Amino acid sequence: MLTQDTPVQLAEGTRWMMDKGDTFPIVMFKEQQTKVVMQLAGTTFLTSVINVKVIEEKDVTPEQMATYRTNVQHYLEGQAEKWKTEKVK
Repeated sequence: MLTQDTPVQLAEGTRWMMDKGDTFPIVMFKEQQTKVVMQLAGTTFLTSVINVKVIEEKDVTPEQMATYRTNVQHYLEGQAEKWKTEKVK
């Protein structure tokens, strides 16, 4: 779970502003565990561990799952729009 609003760059290059409280699965820790790779749908992003509170899977609340699903939906809708725009060109 993010502990503060955090600007990130997704693996495919898109920049997003993630909100405090947004929850994402952790893929891995990097750089001597000072950074964490988190997943959003089919992409990932890197952020500092100071922006993250690690929650055990068994402790994830329905509200946290809902924020993840909302972020995934927004991401997929944005990708679909990007694809449509590129196809029109």
